Formats: sequence, structure tokens, C-alpha cells
Amino acid sequence: VSRQAISKHLRILSDAGYVAGTRRGREHVWRLQPRRLDEARECLDRIAREWDDALGRLKRFVED
Repeated sequence: VSRQAISKHLRILSDAGYVAGTRRGREHVWRLQPRRLDEARECLDRIAREWDDALGRLKRFVED
């Protein structure tokens, strides 16, 4: 993976609030934002439950 590709992905993650960066001289130091990651996990868990419910309804419908 090129340095440019990594930089682009980090900028996107920064814009979304998942990482924060600070400059130290010529370097850019990145750190994760755990609160935002927890929010994303909760959202994905909710979507997974909704899919599980929908698939369960479909299975019952097909079996009946």
C-alpha cells in the first residue's frame, strides 16, 4: 500500500471523526477516537439484529 493511499484513508477517517491527527515536526501522529468507534459498533450491532429479525421472518414465511 502506498504512502499516498494510507494518507488518503487517514484523512477520510479523520473527516468521519474516527481518528485525530497532530503534526510533530514533519510527522503526522494519528490516534483512534474510541467513542466514535463505539458508536459505529453499536450501529452495526443494531443493523445486524434487524437483519437477523428479517431473516427469521423470511424463514418462518418460507417454512409455512
